[in-house]
Parts: sequence; structure tokens; C-alpha cells
Amino acid sequence: MKITKAEIVGFGHYRQQTFEFLPGNQLFFGQNEVGKSTLYQFIQAILFGFPKKNLRKRDYTPQDGAAYGGKLWLEIEPYGEIMVERYRQVNRGQAKVWLGSEEGDEQLLLRLLAPLSQDVFQEVFTFQQEQLSQIERMQEKELHAALISLGISGSKQLMEKIQDYHKTNQQLFKPRGQRLPLNKRLNEWQRLRETIQQKEAQENDMKQAYQQVSAYTEQQKELRQQLQQLQQYEQTLNQQKMNWPLYEEWQQLQRLKESSMSEKEHQQLRLFYQEYQQLSDEMAKKQAELSRLEHGQESSHYFFYLDKESKIQELLRQKVPIIRMVDEYERLNDEYEKIHQAFAQLVERWGWKQEIAPPELDEQIFSLLHRLEELDEALAQHELRVQWLTEKSQPVEEEITKIENKYPELLAKTTTQPYLLPAIGGGLFLVSFLLPTPLNYVGMLLGGAALVFGGGLYVYKKVNPASQIKPLWQEKLLQLDAYAAEIEAEKAALTQTQQEKNQLLTYLQPSFGNNTNYHTWHQVLEEYEQAVTNFHEYTTLLTESRQQQEHLIHELGEVEAEFQAFVEWLPLENKEIQDKLTVLEEFADKMQDIKLTRLQQPSTLIAQQLKRTKEERDALFAKYQHLLEKFGLEHPTEIPLWMKQWEQQQKQTERKDELTQLLTPLFPKKIRFDELTTQLQAMQEKQENLQQELSKLLEEKQRVQLQIEHLQIDGVLDELYQEESRLLSEIEDLAVTWSTNQVLSASLSDLATELSEQQLPQLLHQASHYFNLLTNGRYNQVLLSDGILHVATEQSFLDIYTLSTGTKDQLIMAVRFAYLSLQGQAMVSPVIIDDGWLHYDSSRKEQLAKLFAEFGEKHQVICLSSDREMVSYYQRLQQPVIEIKQRM
Repeated sequence: MKITKAEIVGFGHYRQQTFEFLPGNQLFFGQNEVGKSTLYQFIQAILFGFPKKNLRKRDYTPQDGAAYGGKLWLEIEPYGEIMVERYRQVNRGQAKVWLGSEEGDEQLLLRLLAPLSQDVFQEVFTFQQEQLSQIERMQEKELHAALISLGISGSKQLMEKIQDYHKTNQQLFKPRGQRLPLNKRLNEWQRLRETIQQKEAQENDMKQAYQQVSAYTEQQKELRQQLQQLQQYEQTLNQQKMNWPLYEEWQQLQRLKESSMSEKEHQQLRLFYQEYQQLSDEMAKKQAELSRLEHGQESSHYFFYLDKESKIQELLRQKVPIIRMVDEYERLNDEYEKIHQAFAQLVERWGWKQEIAPPELDEQIFSLLHRLEELDEALAQHELRVQWLTEKSQPVEEEITKIENKYPELLAKTTTQPYLLPAIGGGLFLVSFLLPTPLNYVGMLLGGAALVFGGGLYVYKKVNPASQIKPLWQEKLLQLDAYAAEIEAEKAALTQTQQEKNQLLTYLQPSFGNNTNYHTWHQVLEEYEQAVTNFHEYTTLLTESRQQQEHLIHELGEVEAEFQAFVEWLPLENKEIQDKLTVLEEFADKMQDIKLTRLQQPSTLIAQQLKRTKEERDALFAKYQHLLEKFGLEHPTEIPLWMKQWEQQQKQTERKDELTQLLTPLFPKKIRFDELTTQLQAMQEKQENLQQELSKLLEEKQRVQLQIEHLQIDGVLDELYQEESRLLSEIEDLAVTWSTNQVLSASLSDLATELSEQQLPQLLHQASHYFNLLTNGRYNQVLLSDGILHVATEQSFLDIYTLSTGTKDQLIMAVRFAYLSLQGQAMVSPVIIDDGWLHYDSSRKEQLAKLFAEFGEKHQVICLSSDREMVSYYQRLQQPVIEIKQRM
């Protein structure tokens, strides 16, 4: 937070006066009594409220009736600029806040200023001489505690609060105290507890008696419940015994198998039997009449024809399709034989079995053969590459041989490079300057000798003819080595490729038997694939041909079955279908001629009527045949007996349903009669036992109740319990207060310690910097040793009680500003100093001005002073000085 402007309407002697504030360091200068402290009090009043009137403190209320208050402009991150207005006579002194276009109240101001409070503003961000003088009067231990507390928390309230909690607890309770509130209540409770124990011992028998009565009551309740359950169960068993004959009938009926015939099917079956019986009676009458009119074998054949005429004519109309089926069957049979012969030859050639399909070729074998071809090609390439590299290296080898023959010194081994000795000598010569006398002279001598010898050797190497040809010779050697390396690599690749090829041949050879010519393996695989394809085609053709033959055999079998109706009347045994058709056709022609001659005779008419009646009966039988098959009836004559049995079964089913509805609630589980009688007897015995137990229990309960009547006592114990409850409540309240204070005191102590441990290193580092600045380099460090603050110079280590008063003021100022600097950019208030350098001489004032200037680079510093010497230091440091005019 920063203060940008103050507009005083009326406060102390100020009337309608405005002050502008800069964002950094600034000095407000004025003579004594000009109103510097009044300006500070105005800022504090606008921020936190007007001070209460006090005879010991100055009252800033205007005496001329002017409005008491004014306005203050602030900059607070991240809200920006806000304006606070407060007047003592308006809204009971509550503030009004403007945040942009938003207007707020005192609560909004508190949220904007948080965590800044009036105590923090006074103790942390305000520097007044009274604070320094209070600290100066402390002894060594108190001064140390005050400095630490001030540096860590910015105020003395933390430690003061801890002392308040401790003092309050000392007034509540002490381990050996007698008259303190908590000690007194504990002693009273102890004496009361002894009295209560005596009374409780007297009433112990009474409690036991009440407990016995309660236990007897619970036992009575449980026994009555058990007796009631037994009586209900006995009643159920008696009902089962009374209905036992019905239960036996019900069990027998449940073993009956229910009929699957519905009422609708029953009516259909009854109607069918009536119609069928009528048609049968009519046929019997016509058959008797026809037998009376006709006699002889010829007539029997004729009437057989009339009976089967439609079937004979239908069969003769199918003559051409039947002959075609016979021809097709013979053709399929011939084709099947040819395919089967070719299939047998294929299977025999490859050693397969007709019923087992040959294995399909693995796709991997084709990729392996392709890889084998790639390896052949790679072997050829490697061999050509080796041959080509060998031819290329031969001329280079011949040139190297010529050079070595001409310059044999090239083959001589050299142990020292021409440039190595000069380098060693130069290094040794330089290092000798670092060695002590006389080793440096020895180093210089050895280094110089190495330089001279190495230089000569280098010059010799340069002028030697062999050294001039050596680069060419080395180049040829490198070229030859390169060719040799490539040849070795190609040979290694050739060997590896050959090994892979051999492994592949070893793996593939078992698949091709005795055929070792792997160049023909592709052709073998193609022939195998074609053979597998032919195998599947033959299998499919044979299956289809067999299915067609079986279909024709089935159809021809049906035709043969139709001829079975004529076997007794016509010579059809051991004849082919074509011959059977011829015999049947001749029989039909002959009977047709007889029919023409006897068409108007009575026997013919009766035979035709008989035929129609029989067809009607056959149609009726065919219509209801599925119904007969469903109930296992082979002929309509079995229907009357079946109907009688069904009606009897229906009556039994109705009786079973009736008994099921009646007896299911009474017999939820199956039971035998001997089990039923045994359970009844057991229930009666259990009830008798429970009745005896209830009688004994009632006698015991009455005896205990009589004892209770004799043990009735007064209600003194209840009053003692009430008194104990009251005491315990008071003890609890006092104990909670005492323990709360203890916890708060310990928590605040732990907080101070924790804050000290976290911030103290940074605080001491920054305090050392400011203390060094204030003392102009005389003291360069502030440190904490064994829990005690010390200061240090370059030569000594001093305790703070040995410092002068002015130096102590400087130390306190350094620690205070160090604490403020730890807050970084998050400072919640500007720093306000009101003539806080009473014990400062000129040099100290100048250093203090430098501290304000440095601190003001990042934070707002408002210094209020009447010291002209401080004005000169501000001007020398080019810091702004604002003069406050005399009272108006």
C-alpha cells in the first residue's frame, strides 16, 4: 500500500489543507509544533478510526466547530487507487470507501487493508523515539528478547500475550495452591466424592434388588413369548392331525401325471370320432351291397382299379419324368466313377489319403526360397567385390614396394617426434620460473637443452629427402590399408552370407526329400500347390455327385413305394421301374376297357360311391392325424377309451387343485404321521416345563419386591449427585479456560520459534547490511550465537550491551528495516519516521539518510522532521524535501 494524497478538512489545527505524497523516499520538514505528528495522527485516524478521548492523550477535535475528518487517497495492489473518507460526526465516524465507481463501507476498508491493523501500523511501520527509548532501558536479556520479537513479528504483542496467558493461569491454578478457584473446586469435589461413595455403599443392596426385579421381568417376558409360540405351533399341529386323511389324498393326487389335452382339443377329437364312425358305417353298408351284386376274380380286379384309379393315373402321368430320373442317375453314376478314378491316381502319386486333406503350404517357405535367391545374388556380388578390390590394391602395393626399396630409412623406427622435444623443453623452461632457487636454474638448463636438441632434430628432419617422400609413402600405406580393410569386410560378409545360405538349405532340405537341386524347388512347390487345388476340386465334385445321386435315389425310392400298393394285384416283383410302369399301363388300359362296358351297371355306381366315401374318410383321417399322434393314438377306434380316461383324469385334477388351495397353508412342508404325533407330544412337554419356570420366576420376583419395600431410603443421594454435577461443571469450565490458555501460550511460543527459525538467517543478513551502512562500515555483521545477539567488526566480536546508546539505536533501526525488507513488494503500509534519531550525531544522521534513500528505491518512506541538518543530507542525496508551512 502507498499513500498518494491527504485532504484534511479539520484535524487539530489543520483546516482545508492538502498534502501530496511521492511513491518513494521523502522528507516533510517543518518547525516544532508545525503539525508533523498531527499529519501522522490524521493518516492513522482515516485508516483505523478516530481515537477515543483521553485526558492523557492529545485531542485533535477542532475547537471552532469545523468538520472533524477528511479524505485519504491510497494505492493498494491489485485494486488500484481507492479513496477513504471519514468524519467524526457522520455515520458515527465510520469510513466510506470508493473503489473506482464502487462505494463501500468500513467492512470493505478492512478487507482492502488486511492484514494491516492499527497495532501492526503503530508497532511495525511507524518509527518513533519513544519505542527506541523503551528498548534502551531494558537489561541485556530483555533487550535481546525485544529485538528478536521486533525483528520477527514487528511488535511486542506476541510475547506480551504469552505472558498474559501465563499470568491468567497462575491466578486459576497452581499444583500446591489451596485458595485458587480451580484448586478450591477440586478439593470440594474430592470431599463430596467420598460422601457419595459412602451413600452408594449403603444403597448397593437396593440397586442389586432393582436389577434382579428388572432381570426377572425380562425373563418373564421371554418365557411368555416362547409359551405363546409353542401354543401357536401346537394349534397348527392339531389342525394337521384333523386334516390328515385329506393330506394323504392330496399326496396321492400329486403323483398323477397331468394330461396335456386342452378342452378345445377334446372337442375336436370327439367330433372327429363321430364323423369317422359315420363314414365307416356307410362304407360297410356299401361294401356289403357290392359283395352281393358282384362275384369272381375279374370283378375284384375291376373294383380294385376303381378304388386306385386316381393314384394309377397320377403315377402313369409321371412316366416321362421318372424315366428321365433313371437316365440322370445312370449318367451321374458314370461321371462319379471317372472322377473317383482320377482322384485315386492323384492321391496315389503324392502318397496322400482320400479321407484326409493334404497340408497347405506355409507362406513362409516361399519367402525363404526368395531369401535363398537373394543370398545367391549377394554371394556373387561379394565375390566380384573382393576380386575388384584385389585388382585395385595391386598397383598401390607395387608403388609402396618401389618407395621402400628406394628409401629404406622410411622403415626405421623413431622414438621421438621432431616437435616433441622442443615442446617439452619449452614447458620445462616456463615451469622453472615457478620453482624455488636453485631448482629453477636446473629447470632452465634442462629446458634450454631440450629446445636446442629438439630444434636441431626438427631441422634435420625437414632437410632429409626421405622426409619429403614420407607423406606420399604414408598416403599409399593408408590407401593400401583401406583396400585391405574393405577386402576383409567383404570376405567377412561373404562368409556370413554363405553360412546363412547353408543354414537355410539345411532347414529347407527335409521339405523336398531327395531333391537336392534347390533351383527346381520353386517348380516343385507350384506342382504341389496345383495338386492340392485338384484334390479339393475332386473332393467337391465327388461330394456334389454323391448328393445328387442320393437325391435321385430318394425320389426313385418314393416312386418304388407307390408301386407297393399294386404288388398283390399285379406281377411287379423283381422288375425295374420302367418295366413296372409298362405292366401298370397295360393293367390300366385293360381295366379302362372293362369300365366302359360296365359303366351303367348298379355295381359300378355303388363302387364309385364307396370310393368317394373312402376318400372322404381318408381325408378326415389325414386332417386329424396330427391330433392322434400327439396323444399316442394309432387308430380312431382307440378314441372312446381315451376319452373316458381323460374325463376321469380331469375330475382328479380338479380335486387336486381344491385340496392344494385348502392344505398348502396348513402343510408348508411334507411330513409323516409318526413325525406329527411326536412333535405334538414334544410341544405339550415343553409347555409344561415353561409353565413351571414361570411359576418359580414369579415367586422369586415377589420375594425381591418385598425386600425392596424394606430397603426404601431417603433422597439424600440424589441431592449429592446434583451438587457433584454442579461442581464438575464449574471444574470443567475452569479447566477448559486453564488448558486453553496453556495451548494458546504454547502455540504462540512455537509460532515465535518457528518464525525465528525460518526468517532469522535472512533477517540477520539484511540487518548486517543496514547496520554496516548506518555505522559507515564500522560494524559489518549482526549475528545470533547461543540465543544472544552480537555484532562484529573485522577484528572483534562484541555483545550488544557494550554498545553506546546511539549504536544501539542504529542496531534497532537496522533490525527493524531488515524485517520490513523481508516483505518484499508485498508491504502493506508505507514506513513513517517521526524524528527517530535522538541519539544520532551528524555522521549517524547522514548514514540514516542514506538508509532511507536506499530503502525508498523500492518502498514508500515518509519522514517527518524538524531537523535542518537532515534536510541538508536529503538534498545532498537528491531526495525530495517537502516543507510544511506554519499554522494558518
